[in-house]
Amino acid sequence: MAKSKRWTVLVTLCSLLVGILLMFQLKAQADKPTLMGSDNVVAALAPYTSQIEQLQGENDKLQAELNQYMKGAEASQVASQRLKRARLLAGLTPVEGPGLEITLDDSKQAINPDYKDEVDKYIIHEQYLRALVNALWNSGAEAIAINDQRLTANSGIYCTGTVITINDEVETPPYTIKAIGDSEKMSKSVEVVEKIVYSLDELVQQFGITYKEDTVKNLRLPAGRLPDYKFATPTKEGS
Repeated sequence: MAKSKRWTVLVTLCSLLVGILLMFQLKAQADKPTLMGSDNVVAALAPYTSQIEQLQGENDKLQAELNQYMKGAEASQVASQRLKRARLLAGLTPVEGPGLEITLDDSKQAINPDYKDEVDKYIIHEQYLRALVNALWNSGAEAIAINDQRLTANSGIYCTGTVITINDEVETPPYTIKAIGDSEKMSKSVEVVEKIVYSLDELVQQFGITYKEDTVKNLRLPAGRLPDYKFATPTKEGS
């Protein structure tokens, strides 16, 4: 009887142990991911696919906006460079560089009675300045100023009594012409004006006017001024 009771207790314990082990096995299998078929996978990914497509659309839109911005930035940069170039060519930008400096001044000598009918030869005339400036432009000068009045396409040099007006500003002697460019070429060009056209070297000797020419390694010229247009307006493209 005691032996039978021991077997009953042992079987009961074994059954309980098997039951507990079976319970843990089922729990472990329940925690493992189950494999899904292709249809189930597609169904599970459907919400994510929609989100991916939406994000891709936003990305394409941002990329298009970025490309448009880059094109605009490049166009703006090109326009800025062209504007700087145009202002430089128009003489509206201060510049510096090597070139030639010419100084002209009225005579300080007393008028010689023998030349009393040639008083005008004791002073500097606007035609001297115009001829020299034209010679400088023709020889490749890139920028010219007279008494720090920058010469542009709208500049005028004319006589007003005993003084000369440049850019509507009255200038008195001495007149200093500064020209940036190849000094050797410019010097050869103005030599024609100096010795042949107006014989300035002879006026220096006979009447005492000043004509001085120097090669300068670095000249500084100011910017010119924009004219005040009252009637002229830009035409529209295609008109």
